[in-house]
Amino acid sequence: MRGHDRQSDQELTGRRGAGDRGPVVRTDQAASTSGQSWSAGDLSTLAMSDLQNSAGNAAVAASLAGQRQQHGSQPPVQRMFQKMKNAVGTNRSAAPQQVNVRVGDEDVPMTRQGGFYVFRTPQGGRGYIHHIAVTDGVLNDDLTGHVMRYRMGGLALYRGIPRWHPTWHDVNGAGMMNPFGQGELPDFDTRATSFIPFSPSEGVARMAAVATTGMDERDRLEYVQGYTRSNGNFFIGMVATVVAGPNVDVGFFNGSEIQLRGPVSNFGTDYIRMSTDVQEALGGSRGNPPEPISENRPPTPDDDQKKAFADKYGGLLP
Repeated sequence: MRGHDRQSDQELTGRRGAGDRGPVVRTDQAASTSGQSWSAGDLSTLAMSDLQNSAGNAAVAASLAGQRQQHGSQPPVQRMFQKMKNAVGTNRSAAPQQVNVRVGDEDVPMTRQGGFYVFRTPQGGRGYIHHIAVTDGVLNDDLTGHVMRYRMGGLALYRGIPRWHPTWHDVNGAGMMNPFGQGELPDFDTRATSFIPFSPSEGVARMAAVATTGMDERDRLEYVQGYTRSNGNFFIGMVATVVAGPNVDVGFFNGSEIQLRGPVSNFGTDYIRMSTDVQEALGGSRGNPPEPISENRPPTPDDDQKKAFADKYGGLLP
């Protein structure tokens, strides 16, 4: 739902849509020491001191210091390398932290991976709960019901996709949602993850679907080919609905955003057209009298405006 995947529709809603995101979840890993080799004889007293002051190398420094004391400044190479390998290997092979997280009335065993508490389901799915949703070992009320529904058999999720969005044609034509990234863990930055953002709130998804602009300057509804406010059949956006069962991987952030590992298929769609009533488009009852959403859309650009956009961005949006 954004271009890093974000949208806004100030004219219609004056609110933040499903695409508005918080800070990016960092999943950076410590730099690998694989392939590096040192000897105690290669390190000066000053270098040894620097090594000891580095938390990540404390075990290695201790090992080297012990070698100096026991064997002199140049111990046998093979013995020294083996001790270094053991010290670094022990530091890197620590098992994931095992914890219990209270979900409703149940303590669910999980492991801590990066910024997430991770649990597995009997059906083979994995749930990733962002750490900010857990306080003193208890999952907050905002997500508890959603996690329970996912574990018990199915969680309804919604994704709003505006007409200008780069995934529109894959979803509309091929019936497939593909992720922008390949990262293993969920992430607010959709370019860095294989997860795709959804919302458990249909209203949030609908606001995203009618967004007229996105994060990128070229994300503009009025510059989609064929756009005109007078064409009642012109698609504004769509809302895709999917049921996430315990056999799929799900990332839980908060009550507005829950992510699914992509690609995602087998979803239902509800299209919003230029002639759709505003209240109906946002999930409410049809207005009386109805007001077509075209009244709140950007004016149709003239030929000169279209040409300027095409010259700048290589053409109108498909």
